[in-house]
Amino acid sequence: MCFFVDRLNSLVWGIIGLGLVLACAVSGIQIDAHAQTDESGRYKQDGYKYEKPQAWNELDVVLPLPPQKNQFSLFQTTSQSGFQFFVDVSSIQLGEDGVVRMVLLTVSPKGSENITYEGFRCETAEYKFYASSFAFDKAWMPVKNPQWRGAFYQTANGYRGDLLKYYICIYGANLLDERQLKAFFKKGKMHKSKGRGSR
Repeated sequence: MCFFVDRLNSLVWGIIGLGLVLACAVSGIQIDAHAQTDESGRYKQDGYKYEKPQAWNELDVVLPLPPQKNQFSLFQTTSQSGFQFFVDVSSIQLGEDGVVRMVLLTVSPKGSENITYEGFRCETAEYKFYASSFAFDKAWMPVKNPQWRGAFYQTANGYRGDLLKYYICIYGANLLDERQLKAFFKKGKMHKSKGRGSR
């Protein structure tokens, strides 16, 4: 009888000891996990802080002054439609949100003119159409609830894909600075794409 009591006591103490070991191990994991974050809750890996990428937000857009006709420069595209495409180089802006915005002029083969203010994102190969005007020195007509759209759909005068591929995004998502962008558009010649803009 005493033999079985001794074995039972040994078993109980063994279970208690195992429980203490497991408790210490779990506590150690929790401490280690806590040590991997700083006071702001950001994870640290091998001495470096890892921050979760922030969601992209577009800046508020302010429409530029209506352009004058003598401000536009012709730029090349792959379009075979007979349309001509111009840009107001002075309007080109590279925002802190990574969007390149500019005033564009499209002239049809019959001479009809359409002026637009648009933005372009290399990161997603998209454009946004903010406003239009059908005459120089006239007020803009803002687009209601403008949306980002893919720039590489096929149309007869699909100049937007060319803008991304040959001018704005020639180095992929690594944009040129504003001065370089303006210099490219002043030349008006397409450049070979070296990055994400290539399709």
